[in-house]
Amino acid sequence: MKSSEFKLLVMPYSSRLYRMAFRLMNSREEAEDIVQEVYVKLWGMRSELGRYNSIEALSIRITRNLCLDHLRRRKVSYDAIKAEQMKPESYSETPSDTLEKRENVELVHTLIAALPEPQRSLVHLRHLEGKEYEEIAEMVNMNVNAIRVSISRARKQMREMLEKKYSSWRV
Repeated sequence: MKSSEFKLLVMPYSSRLYRMAFRLMNSREEAEDIVQEVYVKLWGMRSELGRYNSIEALSIRITRNLCLDHLRRRKVSYDAIKAEQMKPESYSETPSDTLEKRENVELVHTLIAALPEPQRSLVHLRHLEGKEYEEIAEMVNMNVNAIRVSISRARKQMREMLEKKYSSWRV
């Protein structure tokens, strides 16, 4: 396949791929980088592209997977999240209030980290990154109802972990 054929075959999807990557990554630069990576992958597969029924579907799948890979690799700085959540809303906050908030944030992060992988990612996307269910569904290629059920079960599991932890403290 020549580069001119490749351009005719793949380039019409560039704006759709960019929009999808931008929606998932929330960053113009990262979206552009991901689209470039998609083109590099497709160029490497150019001899096999004839096997696929839809180059568009293949391009979208590669874009989504690259975005998810980047999101997984992106180390969310829990220190930054903690600092943001611990900002005093007023100067009347006491040191004990600050300590209690910090401990609560650490406890929530510990509970989330103890969840099995699919639930951990979904809870992270929903509650720490503030994504809507529909956005998450597009990101992980799951049904919205399945995501709601999984997050609900994760919350229940976290609640049970909390009850277990605090029931051992009771006299």
